[in-house]
Amino acid sequence: MIKVFLDTNIVIDYLAQRTNFYPKASLIISICGDNGFKLLVSSLTFATTSYVLSERNNLSAENIKKLFDNFIAAANVTVVDMLTIRQSISSKFGDFEDAMQYYSAIRENADCIITRNKKDFIESQIPVYEPDEFINKVKEH
Repeated sequence: MIKVFLDTNIVIDYLAQRTNFYPKASLIISICGDNGFKLLVSSLTFATTSYVLSERNNLSAENIKKLFDNFIAAANVTVVDMLTIRQSISSKFGDFEDAMQYYSAIRENADCIITRNKKDFIESQIPVYEPDEFINKVKEH
């Protein structure tokens, strides 16, 4: 089974239905479901997404919880714990949050990471795709 890790920006694009990014985020999630891919999302993503949905999108805590409840039916939550944090501290990643995302993905043996900020994962040892790259790659097969 192919394991696809979604970076926080893809989850926010999807749940906040960001005008310019929602269609691709939605398509990625559909593609993964249609092809039996396992969607992975770090626990950290939910905290960040909650903040964005509350502060930028003015969603109530109750509405955010409903969105999350529906979303986790399709996604598997990965761990961010002391090991993840220690690995992130000693990594060469420029951004600590991206390092935590990466090591959370690695812990679950993710086959790839999908993000809109590919440059932030330059240290990745697994493939990192921007939305269009992933969509095109799946269409090729």
